[in-house]
This record gives sequence, structure tokens and C-alpha cells, in this order.
Amino acid sequence: LTVTPNLPFSSLSQFGSAFLNHFVGSSTSSPLLKRLIFVDTPGVLSGEKQRINRTYDFGQVCKWFADRADLILLLFDAHKLDISDELQDVIDTIRPHNDDKIRCVLNKA
Repeated sequence: LTVTPNLPFSSLSQFGSAFLNHFVGSSTSSPLLKRLIFVDTPGVLSGEKQRINRTYDFGQVCKWFADRADLILLLFDAHKLDISDELQDVIDTIRPHNDDKIRCVLNKA
């Protein structure tokens, strides 16, 4: 995706191969979706052991996307409203200059 000229992802290479090896995408030729890009990030990890195994700066990757987004949806399970340390770090990282784009969605599965 980072080498596809018509996609805006080339500068993501700054986050290294650890990130790029997990960055995948798909496309469709639908005219309705021509100017729309959805980004689905992995769930934010609550365990320190899991977080240590992530060898790229997840918060900075989220900030890269947030700075370029028109709208940011943070999805929460309505039955589990506790926020992990990593999620709090991500929110603190993306909020400056993006506060007006953030919406919280409570989802009841």
C-alpha cells in the first residue's frame, strides 16, 4: 500500500517494517466509495506483555492517521467501559489538533 502511487500512504514507511508487515488493505471500484478510505486499527492492548511485543510506536501511527482524517470514531463496548493505559496514551497523542474530529460510539454486542 505504501508504494501505490494513487494512495496516500507512502510516508507510513517511516514506521518501519514491523508496522508495514501488519499494514494491509483492500479496494473496490464502487463510484460511491471513490474518495473514501476506512482505517480499522487493531484493538488497543491492555496487557503490558502484549504491548511490549509491538515493535513500532502505535500511538504515533494512530496520530499519523488522525492528523489526516476527517472523522475519528472510537468504538467502545458498552459493557466494558474501562480504558486501558495504551488507549489513554493513544487518545492523549491524537487529541491535540484533532479534538473536533473525535466521536465516541458505545456498542452493545
